[in-house]
Amino acid sequence: MRNLFIITALALSLFSNAQKMSKEFLKGEWTSNGEATEVLFSFTDKKEFLIQEVSSTSGRPLDVISYQITKGALYVKAYFEPNDFESITKFTIVDNDTMVANIVSEHPGQVIYKRIKNN
Repeated sequence: MRNLFIITALALSLFSNAQKMSKEFLKGEWTSNGEATEVLFSFTDKKEFLIQEVSSTSGRPLDVISYQITKGALYVKAYFEPNDFESITKFTIVDNDTMVANIVSEHPGQVIYKRIKNN
């Protein structure tokens, strides 16, 4: 019975976190504490959603090629010209101020992001 309760609680937690993934929820600055990139999600005056990624090591911006929000995750395809580096990152929400990024690239990995500022 206890296992059923734990599984149910975990499933509800994942479902509720998936429901949070939206452009409005993401709005603000997120940091990986120097592990990968810093990310800023914002809106233009014309209500267009913007994603700005900056390399934590070089301070140079990445080119965001495309993004898609689907099934409780944000997928971002980006390119970093100085290293000829292309990646697809799947961001998922852990809680109101934490995201996990699973990176698919020549150098795959997982990075934890924390919200540092709401805009």
